[in-house]
Parts: sequence; C-alpha cells; structure tokens
Amino acid sequence: MEALVPPLQRWLLFSGALLLTGTVAWRGFIAPRVRQRLAGRNAPDSFHRELPEITTLERRAAGVGGLTALLLVGAWILRLWAQVMDFRDPFVPLREDLTFLVFDTFWGTVWMAQGGLVIFLVGGFFFLRGRAGRTPPPAPGLTPEGIPRKGHRPVELPLRWKVVAGGVFLLLLTLALSSHAMSVPANRPLAVSVDLAHTAAAGVWMGSLALVLATTAGRDDDGRLLSFQLGVFSPMALASVGVLLFMGLLLSGFHMHEIPALWESRYGRTLGLKVLVVLGVMAAGFWNWRWGLPPLLEAAAPPARARAAKKIRRSAALEVTLALVVLLVTAVLVATPVPPGAH
Repeated sequence: MEALVPPLQRWLLFSGALLLTGTVAWRGFIAPRVRQRLAGRNAPDSFHRELPEITTLERRAAGVGGLTALLLVGAWILRLWAQVMDFRDPFVPLREDLTFLVFDTFWGTVWMAQGGLVIFLVGGFFFLRGRAGRTPPPAPGLTPEGIPRKGHRPVELPLRWKVVAGGVFLLLLTLALSSHAMSVPANRPLAVSVDLAHTAAAGVWMGSLALVLATTAGRDDDGRLLSFQLGVFSPMALASVGVLLFMGLLLSGFHMHEIPALWESRYGRTLGLKVLVVLGVMAAGFWNWRWGLPPLLEAAAPPARARAAKKIRRSAALEVTLALVVLLVTAVLVATPVPPGAH
C-alpha cells in the first residue's frame, strides 16, 4: 500500500492539473469559436436562439473543472501523507516530523500554496458553473466585456474566467517547483519555466480534448457540436504538440548528461518508456486528424455526421486513455533519481 500511494497521488495530481488547464483553454480558445459557428458571425438573432446550448456547454465545462478540483483536494492530502511516510524518522514523534516538513521546508511551503490554490479552484469553478447563463455571452462582433471588437483576439475570457485561469497557472507552477527542475543548479529558473511550459502544453492538448468529449457526451446525437469543437481543437493541438516536444527535449537535456544514460540508468529507461507511450498518443492523434476528422467535418447529412462522430469519439477516447498512461509513467519518473553526474 505504501508503495502504491506516492505514484497514485502524483498521477491524480498531474491528471487533474492537466484537465483544469484544458478546461481554461477550452473556454478561452474553443468555446468562442463554437459560439461563432452556432450563431453565424453576423447573425445576432440566431445567436440568441442558440444561447441555451452555449450556456449548457459552458456549465458542463465549469462543472468538470469543479469536480476535478474537488478530486485534487484528496490528491493534495495524499501527497502530504506520502511525503511524511518517506521522510518519517521512527525515533522522532510524528507531530515533530510533520511540523518540520510543512513549516520549515520549501516543499512544505509549496504544498501549502498548492492546497490553497486547489481549494480556491473548487470554489472558483463551481462559481463559474452557477454564473453560466446569468451573464449572457457576447454576440458575435463583441468582446467578453460587450465592447465592439477591433481586430482578432486569440483568447477570449471574461474577467471571472481570467481569475480562475490565473489560479490554474499558479497550480501548474507549484508542480514545476516540486519537480526535478528544482535540482538544476545553474539554470534553475529556466528549468522551472521549461517544465511549466511542458506541462501547460500537455494540458492544452490532452485536457482540451477531454473537455471536448465531456461537453458533448450524451447531448450531441448528430455530431454537430463535436465537429465544431474538433475543428477548432485540431490546429490548437498541433501547436501544443510542437511546444510539448520542444520543451521535453530541453528538459531531457537538463536531466541527462550523456546519451548512454538513456539505457544505463533507471531514469533513462523510464524516460524512454514515457517517450514510447507519447509516440503512441501522437500516432492516435495523427490518425484522428488525418482520417477521423475529415469525414466528420465534411458530412452534410446528420446520419452520416453521427456515424463519423461515433467513430472519432472512440478513437479520441483511446488517445486520452493513452495520455493517462503517459501521466502514470511520469508519476514514476518524477520520483526517480536523475543519472549520477547529470547536475
């Protein structure tokens, strides 16, 4: 049991953080463009007819975020338990060990900040869920504040979503501050920044895809909502994968001082396993993009679109499942000592 808890809590923590990142990315990048597709770029009357559907999508996304943050509370508590068991001195009272770990170490400072952020995000996402529909989203051509749009804005978030997005960003930062990046002596700020960008890119990619599946589950019989969302998600995913791979290569350079360490060290072998599973995720994503998505986007009749949606939903679910396996390997990797001489 004691051997299973540490990787389990890290897996839950990573999975939840990536899903929360995907929730914010979904609301900022995908949802506004889905609104445009539902209503038409210059069709205010159609926009107001589609308001219930738009509101339902946003409420579902915020609800997923709230439940995920609630799950992270448990992962956060488990994290302390695992750390105490690893740190425990049997000849010292438990209270003394616990007090020192939480209040007198950098790990404890990061852990307390992480807990405060998780609790804030629970309230924040459920607040967003309750507010969905009370403040109607802007019609096409208006900013989230209701001001006529000038030019193109790549991210569209109302203020309340921006505040929650800031909390998600800080949560990702606490993960980076607890990673191997903190053991890089010469370029620690750069290593932490690279680790943060690596995790954020993974969340935008896999977290957003999970949100697309969650927001359309059970209420998209003809595949229309799924096609709208995947059409926006696809280029966003390609950009995220590029950032993910580049930052991953940089991180490998920080932690691997020579190529033979890839097969001579436990860290290198675990990293190699992670890379293999990531390649599997990318292969599934490439199949979805190359052969699964076009039939869905090109289908005009609802029955054909529904068949294509059912097919790509299964393959996208496989992609997300493989991503969870990647996170499980990552949960083991972050607790594996880097090769001797790497830092």
